[in-house]
Amino acid sequence: MRRIILGITMFLTSLWIVMELRAEAAVAPAPAFELVTFAGESYSNVSLGGRPMLLVFWAPWCKVCQRELPALTEWYQRDRPGKVGIVSIGFADTRTHVERFVKERPGTFIYPTAYDEDRWVAQAFKVNATPTYVLLDAQGSILLVHRGGGVLQNPQFRELLSGLER
Repeated sequence: MRRIILGITMFLTSLWIVMELRAEAAVAPAPAFELVTFAGESYSNVSLGGRPMLLVFWAPWCKVCQRELPALTEWYQRDRPGKVGIVSIGFADTRTHVERFVKERPGTFIYPTAYDEDRWVAQAFKVNATPTYVLLDAQGSILLVHRGGGVLQNPQFRELLSGLER
């Protein structure tokens, strides 16, 4: 009997974890935001100018981020999603740590990278995990929020991307 209860408990816990980390798809307007990259470029919900965008929230200490960011770069270079831009957003750590992490990995950060001072942008997008991926359409609406690793294997993400490429 204890084995059955333990098995059911483990199953329900696993199911809950999967449901919590699952990507959320919903079309909703993106909150107002503004970021300045380390290169001095300004990005905001207004400046996207009709271009779909993938916002990638990460932290230097995040082990999943350390694996995912190079994979994202490799995918971006290989598949070249022409219409979709990427903005990398370091947060949940000091500016010094984020800048050092970026400078030590120039081959990984080939797209614009910014530091989210005081987590304003992360809070606006309700980011509570690293990494978190937010896919915006050309009108600035949120199409998908994916928390945790594995965004490139997410069929929903792939499907939305192919729709944006048309």
